[in-house]
Amino acid sequence: MKKKIVSIVIVLVVLFTAAACDSDTEASSGKTKTITDCAGRTVEIPENPQKVACLYASTAHMMAMLDEGDKIVGAPNGVKSDVLMQMKYPEIAETATPYQEGSINAEELLRIEADLALIRYSTAANKGEVEKLEKLKIPYAVVDYTTMEELEKSIEVMGSIFGKEKQAQQYIQFSKDTIDMVKERLGDIPKEKWPSAYHSVNEAIRTDGEGDICGEILNLAAVKDISIEKGVKMGGDKTYTTLEEIYSWDPDAFIANEASVTDYILSDSKWKGLTAVRKGKAYTLPVGATRWCHPGSMEAHMGVLAAARLFYPEKFRDLDMEAYTADYYETYFDLDLDDRTVARILSGEGMRMSNSPNN
Repeated sequence: MKKKIVSIVIVLVVLFTAAACDSDTEASSGKTKTITDCAGRTVEIPENPQKVACLYASTAHMMAMLDEGDKIVGAPNGVKSDVLMQMKYPEIAETATPYQEGSINAEELLRIEADLALIRYSTAANKGEVEKLEKLKIPYAVVDYTTMEELEKSIEVMGSIFGKEKQAQQYIQFSKDTIDMVKERLGDIPKEKWPSAYHSVNEAIRTDGEGDICGEILNLAAVKDISIEKGVKMGGDKTYTTLEEIYSWDPDAFIANEASVTDYILSDSKWKGLTAVRKGKAYTLPVGATRWCHPGSMEAHMGVLAAARLFYPEKFRDLDMEAYTADYYETYFDLDLDDRTVARILSGEGMRMSNSPNN
């Protein structure tokens, strides 16, 4: 009897070892494929990347949508604090952070043994940062965007990286369908009747500049992005204005990506002279897998819908936004959300948490 048990154990060990070896072989077989990234570069990458360093937050969210998030070995802190990312990938909170404040941590990339890095335009344009990747011999792909069209291209590129082209196209089609629905409902509103809005991007005086995708999002929602209308130029990764300029514009409303910023605008005495503030017209935009109306959001279509509903509620009375949101996350992120979580998403509050016990 003892010999029989020992034999069974040996067989199980052999089978487990063989399976582990097959997995390791798949990850390190050396097989590669060629893709074209968002910068138009022809890039040779692993055929089936297993350890991906997301050096730009949006790439991690796209990986989650493609059901590839379990391959993330490095991500920005913001990703690790996303409630929905933690819900789908609980281990994301403990993931390494090989990129902070515009700088790649080469030692950390080496430690996590990344076999692919996903970076943004500004990183690719920085010779010193690119040299770090080249010295480590880590292949990298540029995945970034500043327009809706470029966002679609980014999702296509991610689909090609992970062999999920069909899944990527389904998401792109849903995005187009959502925007088409908004256009159809708002098509009779002439541009001269569009309300103006000042958009605070995470900080009160951080806003949108010419060429920013957020301006496109608001325009699709029949809203004038006041900072862009007034000719503010993009300032690299972040664009800032001044309170004096905002007073000179006196927008019809304020919208913010962060609830604390909305509270600040409505409560701080320096802002009370603005017409919209006196009328209480300052609103927080939804926050889901990403902040829906944000330069780095892959959920721009949801931002279009949210802004349109905010400024033209009468045009969307028949739309159950809670159900639409829940269906969206179930279909494209495989998340079955309860009513409380959906309500938090739409309120823009409580969808970010600390990824460190010390915070």
